[in-house]
Parts: sequence; C-alpha cells; structure tokens
Amino acid sequence: MGVVFPHVSSRVEAEAAVSISKYPPQGKRSMTGQLPQFCMVPQTAPRVTGPSNDIGSTVFVMIETREGIDNLDDIASVKGVDVLLVGANDLSVELGMPADFENQTFQAALERVSDACKKHHKIMGLGGIYDRPELQKWAIDKLGVGFMLCQQDAGLITKGAKQCIESLKALQKSG
Repeated sequence: MGVVFPHVSSRVEAEAAVSISKYPPQGKRSMTGQLPQFCMVPQTAPRVTGPSNDIGSTVFVMIETREGIDNLDDIASVKGVDVLLVGANDLSVELGMPADFENQTFQAALERVSDACKKHHKIMGLGGIYDRPELQKWAIDKLGVGFMLCQQDAGLITKGAKQCIESLKALQKSG
C-alpha cells in the first residue's frame, strides 16, 4: 500500500510526496476513518494515523533524472520517503544511453542510489530492467535492491497471449 511518485528530482519534491501521502504529524493527508487495512470499519483518528503512516502509506520516489542523481542525499534524507525506485529506462535515456543497462555510467548512477539508500536506511527499488536475470542478480547482490519490478502488466499480458497463440498453432499442426 503506497504511492509511486515519478521523476522526483529534488528534496522539495520528495517532501511534497510525503506531505500528501502521510497523515499528521508527518504529512497533511486528509483524514478518513474507513480504510481497507481496517476492513472498512470506521476508526478513530489516533488508531488510523500511526499504523497508516508506518505501514499503510509507503512513499516511493522515482529517481529518473540526472538532477535526481545529483540530489540523492537530499532526497534520501527526507523523513517519510521509504523507497528510492530507479526508473531504469527513463534514467538511461536521461543519461544519454537508452536501455544500455551495462554501461559504466548507468551502473555508477545506480551505485550512487544504493549508497544513498544505505546511508539513510531506505529501500532501493529498481524497475524497467525486465528479462535480464544477470542484471537483476547484480542489482540484488551488489546494490542491495529490496524492491524490484520484474515485469509490467503489458509485458505479462503479451507473453501470455504469445503462449496461447503458440499453443493454438501447435494444435493446428497436429490436427
């Protein structure tokens, strides 16, 4: 349960993400007493705010720009930011090496994200590098990635559709 904020490039943007995602005193999210994590049963404000801020409103800030890389320490130091999620495709384009995930400059940028996450006790996330197990393993083992988007919905649907078509073609050939 959380919110993903794309293209976060500064401390101010990270603070704004926290502000609209967390209840007071961490943020300015409007109060409600009926939430799915409480089975939609009305609750008092004190019962809602603590657990929701702690485990029910994860703030993912996406690092996808050169400016975001330059401001990593400021972004990662924001209280209430839980995950720094690298958008690999957008970041690689921004760095001038579209989808060249093995490029030293790209990997050095990911290492900087990893260092900021470790320093500020944040989770490092990675998205956009799909069907590349050797890079995913590197990200987990070397960078300490704790959250990974391993595929996107369109990719999963397309893969399933291709399998269905191949099964039908095989049936057609055998019949």
